[in-house]
Amino acid sequence: MIERGRISNIQAAMLSIMTLTIMGHLILLTLVIVRSRQDGWISATIGTALGLSSVFAVTKLAQRHPGVSLVELAASRFRLAGKLLAMLFLLYFGLMTILAVRLFAETYSMIMPETPFVAFVAIILLLCAYLVHQGLETFGRMNQIMLPVLVAVAMLVVLLTVGQKDYGNLLPILGRGPGPVAAGALSIMGWFGEFVLMGMILPYARHPAKLMRYTFAASGLTLLFFIGPVTGPIAMFGADEAARLTFPTFAEVRYIEASDVLNRFDAIAILFWTVGLMFRITVFFYGLCLGTGQLLKLRDYRPLILPYGWLLGGCAFWFADNFEEMSDFLFRVYVPLNLVFGYAVPILLALASHMMKKGGIPLVANESSQRE
Repeated sequence: MIERGRISNIQAAMLSIMTLTIMGHLILLTLVIVRSRQDGWISATIGTALGLSSVFAVTKLAQRHPGVSLVELAASRFRLAGKLLAMLFLLYFGLMTILAVRLFAETYSMIMPETPFVAFVAIILLLCAYLVHQGLETFGRMNQIMLPVLVAVAMLVVLLTVGQKDYGNLLPILGRGPGPVAAGALSIMGWFGEFVLMGMILPYARHPAKLMRYTFAASGLTLLFFIGPVTGPIAMFGADEAARLTFPTFAEVRYIEASDVLNRFDAIAILFWTVGLMFRITVFFYGLCLGTGQLLKLRDYRPLILPYGWLLGGCAFWFADNFEEMSDFLFRVYVPLNLVFGYAVPILLALASHMMKKGGIPLVANESSQRE
């Protein structure tokens, strides 16, 4: 077994919260506001409820096969088709890593336009490669420390902007009918499809039997952390103006002026994005390296970090010519892609696992040896 480290259930849950929440704040927030306007909070609630089926499926697989990752599970049972599916999972993890790296570089290029783009790509990849090399236990503990700090800072931001918001902008409810709400809910479902990555993390939790309560609680907290950002910009700027903003939360934070001294709270948003994207890239990068090592039956995934780092860095440049092209990808491809790989496929794998268990067929032939 390549990964011998173990993390607590709460560390696994907190990794999922950090990984999903940062994407929600940077990208999904804009998607939902554009599609649902003031009903974004309704879309978020419905989409989360529907997305829980994917969370349930991934968690159930981890409980049923502790110590066996999603890539191992697919490759070891379904022969050639399973290996192809495992390779598709790896391509998906790689694409999500590239997207996060490019998003990090694009964000910082807007803040510091005179700094070479390559510098941002190199810095974040070097940092994340180091964390991946240190292993699951290290970045799991580090995330456990950082997430509560970011949550506390986010709550401070909410309190400091309350006086500038008009929550009457969230009315009328269903003012544009159910169609926009459904479109926004579909985006949220796709977002929760990213939870499939936890199929590379949850099998290494110390107490798999208790995982379900932690993953469902993490999903609820992720929704809670999204409701504020999806309603805040609308309450402050109005639905139509918020839909035109590239980064609505950044625009909201820039309006904070607590005193003559503390008047640059936009640094808080930058801190949140930096830490959040660092962990997001690390977790997807880790899933890519670990899954590749397991598919190739290597003894250690760490020799893959350097070549993958070069490949991911190069692809981050190739991925899009500019931010507009990347936004077009997010609006057109991101949600359908996640609905397939993060929603449909894990549910089908969980159903296959359940049926084979009822039929007395072991889903992983060498599962007992992998647990040792």
